[in-house]
Amino acid sequence: MAKVFFVSKDNVRDAWLSAIGKVLFEGDEIKTEYDKLEDPPSKDATVLIEIKKPMSKPIKRRDKLVKIKSKFGNSYEVYGCMADTYLIGSIQSGYIEEILEGINDHFLYESGLSFPYSYHDRVFNYVPYSLEDTIHMNYDVSIIDKDSVKRHQKLHETDKIIKKEDSIIWKLKNGLEFDLGKEISEQIGIDKIPIGILNFPKVNQMEYIINKLKEKPYSRRAQAITWRPLIDPYHHDPPCLQRIWMRIKNERLIMQTTWRSRDLFRAWEANVNGMIRFQYMVADRLGVEMGHYLDFSNSLHIYGNTIAEIKDILTRMRNKDELPEEVIRLIENNK
Repeated sequence: MAKVFFVSKDNVRDAWLSAIGKVLFEGDEIKTEYDKLEDPPSKDATVLIEIKKPMSKPIKRRDKLVKIKSKFGNSYEVYGCMADTYLIGSIQSGYIEEILEGINDHFLYESGLSFPYSYHDRVFNYVPYSLEDTIHMNYDVSIIDKDSVKRHQKLHETDKIIKKEDSIIWKLKNGLEFDLGKEISEQIGIDKIPIGILNFPKVNQMEYIINKLKEKPYSRRAQAITWRPLIDPYHHDPPCLQRIWMRIKNERLIMQTTWRSRDLFRAWEANVNGMIRFQYMVADRLGVEMGHYLDFSNSLHIYGNTIAEIKDILTRMRNKDELPEEVIRLIENNK
């Protein structure tokens, strides 16, 4: 049986340490597509993590609030574990600005292959296919045939297909019409269009979520997706975040995210710091308090070549009496 864990904690730090303990000492061993030949297998599990008070217990040092300054000059409260140097480094390198403001979105077209996507772009400017995707996979878009249009009952029932003199006409927007007595491709003079030359409309999914919950706070449809099925399966590094779902319950905004794959040690806390700021932004726009943050990973893993580093961190934290009891028990049970 594949390992499945549930973690429920008040704050990000305790949730991360608990998940680290569970996955490291009780997770499955499995290879990854990024391993070198000499690398040991990763530790892996499917994990659901609830953080009941997402913006509680920010990092402090000697009871003084710590603010981490990013390279863009902004300072942030950080939620998590000070020992997580990858979290601190991510905030310093501008991860919050990247998530919330899209400050690095320009690298999608200005960089080489090193910046394949951004979560901000996928959430605030979603398209099914974009210009840079032509590097990886190309498709031809065929012009729909007249018989498919003529047979479509929804078009008939909504008066999009009408009889006009001796012709059957398909009406599109802005007065555009096609005579279904002839092939549509003949009328526009082209049979196929390379998908790469199409400029798809961009969808601001976060604005949709806000407007939907303003209209119907109880809606189950307030969600955003990132996955592009036309292209992401062929990327070397496709998005880990798959879906954001929000809803208002008991006058609080709850947020749930789904991830196909997640580096627990080097990415999870930074990811969560970005996600809960999305949650805070939407709650503020809606005039409600934040509820829980729920984080589901199909594969929450620790890469084999980082296990020694994690164990060293846990040892140092234990010596300083900074580890939760449940993590200490896991260490003792796995000596």
